[in-house]
Amino acid sequence: MSDRYSRQRGLIRQNILRDLNVHCDRNLLPESFCDAMDLLGEHLGVKESGGNSEDVFEVIWSEGQGLPNERTTIVVGYGSNGIFLNDSDHGEKVSSIYEPAISTIAACMVWSEILRRSGAYLPIEVPKVSVSVNVRVNENSLYTNASQLKFSIDGHTVHQNIRDTNDSTAHRRVLLRLSDDDPIMQQLRDRLRIEDHNEDVTSKFPSLNFQLPKIPSSLEGHLTIVGVGGLGTWCLHTLVEGLHQLDSSDVSFLIFDKDMEVEEHNLNRQVIYSHEDIGSTKISATRRWLSKRLKNSKIELAYELTDAMAEDEFRESDDGIDLADLYSGESNQDSIDVLGVQDVINRFHQTDMIVGCLDAMRPRVLADYIATKHNIPYVNGGVANFSCEFSEFSSKTLVDKYGNHIAQKTTVSSCQEDGDVPLASMVLTNAFVGAFQALSAIQRLAGNSTSTIKSVFWNAYTNEFALSESDGILDRTSHTDRVRNSLWPNLDLSKMTQKEQQKLR
Repeated sequence: MSDRYSRQRGLIRQNILRDLNVHCDRNLLPESFCDAMDLLGEHLGVKESGGNSEDVFEVIWSEGQGLPNERTTIVVGYGSNGIFLNDSDHGEKVSSIYEPAISTIAACMVWSEILRRSGAYLPIEVPKVSVSVNVRVNENSLYTNASQLKFSIDGHTVHQNIRDTNDSTAHRRVLLRLSDDDPIMQQLRDRLRIEDHNEDVTSKFPSLNFQLPKIPSSLEGHLTIVGVGGLGTWCLHTLVEGLHQLDSSDVSFLIFDKDMEVEEHNLNRQVIYSHEDIGSTKISATRRWLSKRLKNSKIELAYELTDAMAEDEFRESDDGIDLADLYSGESNQDSIDVLGVQDVINRFHQTDMIVGCLDAMRPRVLADYIATKHNIPYVNGGVANFSCEFSEFSSKTLVDKYGNHIAQKTTVSSCQEDGDVPLASMVLTNAFVGAFQALSAIQRLAGNSTSTIKSVFWNAYTNEFALSESDGILDRTSHTDRVRNSLWPNLDLSKMTQKEQQKLR
């Protein structure tokens, strides 16, 4: 069964989360921060009116009053010096265009501390839970083998799987796995308990020290967003909220996503979608959302980022398939226009930044390669269980960081139903990275070569961080050859003309 919190249950004890009581005094805390706390709480599944927990967590603004002794009191402050839960001097008021992203990051830190202290985090990721009836059979008693038999349980849908026992007998195990929407399966899943007697729920007081440059009263430019799932939607949400604080903006978008429909379980972490979007393609739902909020922006769509888009000119092959034609016959599709390969190539010549919100390494490297060719930053984001990472590549590349082999990794680690590797996922890590991606995009659109922040790693389970500042150097093209060779290691340049070789660069 896929419901709103089905992916989150693999990381969080939903029964504890549901009963939390959290109080933010809107008269003392910044409005943007309170809005971010409310929005994240709604996506987590915390009751708006408060639950049945005896503990009431109080969030207060840092005014140099010192750290509280109470486990249920959390001090937060943010400003020109960064974001602090340790009552440090947070500096002057942050610029209004940055505040939606900054307040979201701060709210993620606060919510994570609340989940830690309340014991709402599971001690280990549980990507999937299944319930099976285990039937042991003795094939020596049959004139046929077990695989020729049909096993069933009256009144229940089951999936049959037969395995050897490997215990020197002729016995075999017939596993009858209950369907995920079976009431018995749901009851047992909800009663599953995983305890760690050494679990550390002591209070933490984390901080993120960084500074951001001043921003003009108007921004303009072009952004390419590859993927509008958890990361991409939070990047857009915090970016657009920031653009609304300006006198004017003229920002155009190229949006990629190959997911053919918004699903129920997306709604607990993919912030721009609602129940009305279920069944729509993600790119069409994203365009509707953006068009309502940025009425003068040009918003163009594409499905999947492909190797052909890395060239300077599209060359058709006899066995090629046009993605627009492939998807146009889907019954659940909106009537939307998507760019062809050549149009996408043309847009890459105009874009100021590529923001990668992808679930496999090869397309990430492909996006990074395109960015190196055009000497623009590539902003990468990734989430896995309780951890997440934001990185802006302005002088190095993904291949420099992880090695050539990652360009051939096509395994999809996804919270979608069809991911090769199932992952649990929650809103906090997605919102955290998406907000940093928005900060990076804002600085680029303001005319800066790079962001002031190179990378941030966050372990939400321990509420610990590692942040690196950027050196401000933008030098991508010197790395183009290595990234290209990692993507296409068997490409024989000796058989190509100089003109053809130049096109690849």
